Amino acid sequence: MKISKGWIGKVVFSLLLTLSVFMTSFNDQMIAQSKKSPPTQITNPDKTIVLTKLDDKVWAHTSYNDWNGTTYDHDQKTEELLKMIKKHFKKKVVLALITHAHDDSISGIRALLNQGIDVRSTLLTAKLAKEYGYPSPSPTLDVKPVMKVGNTVIEAFYPGEGHSSDNITVWLPQYNLLFGGCFIKSLDAKDLGNLSDANVEQWDESVKKVIEKYRDVKTVVPGHGNWGDESLLFHTIDLIKQHTHNKS
Repeated sequence: MKISKGWIGKVVFSLLLTLSVFMTSFNDQMIAQSKKSPPTQITNPDKTIVLTKLDDKVWAHTSYNDWNGTTYDHDQKTEELLKMIKKHFKKKVVLALITHAHDDSISGIRALLNQGIDVRSTLLTAKLAKEYGYPSPSPTLDVKPVMKVGNTVIEAFYPGEGHSSDNITVWLPQYNLLFGGCFIKSLDAKDLGNLSDANVEQWDESVKKVIEKYRDVKTVVPGHGNWGDESLLFHTIDLIKQHTHNKS
């Protein structure tokens, strides 16, 4: 599968961290809290995993699938990430959300399940995961899209088809932060990237539903590349229009 490029020409996957929660689309991010105030950025020795502080209790995880000519296994990198969280934040990861069934979102699931982490998705993503040869996440998000771990509220939202038939977003209302996964493109993105399972005709309407639903969004984290503000949502719509125009 073709994967869009991120910083310095490497394949980048972003995640979100908060409290004892782990959310992922292995392009994804997570949440962690420490008794001591950790540095703004934490990296592993080979700098293939970077944790960046976005808020007092929200951290962004960026991992590089390819670094200096070496390709890394997702399960291996996920295990390393979990060790980093335990070491630096003294927290146990208890929850992971899979935002769609592509390998850049789900391919670390075995490492999560092996450590007894609660991995959730929509029913469609769970179905596709099986078809693609992955273990099935717990398909609870359609019935229970709003969750609470500790004091952190998390909301999953299915806006309709776009990058894939099953793509969802994840919202942290206490931080006005939206994780868009591959459904939302970074401002550095020049095109829509992998369209093997995309519904470009519906994608713009799906993004508009997200804009309408989360009017007070302050931070938007895409699946690949740098995060920013709500302009990423409008940039994604512009890329969709550009793609449609080029095809006509």
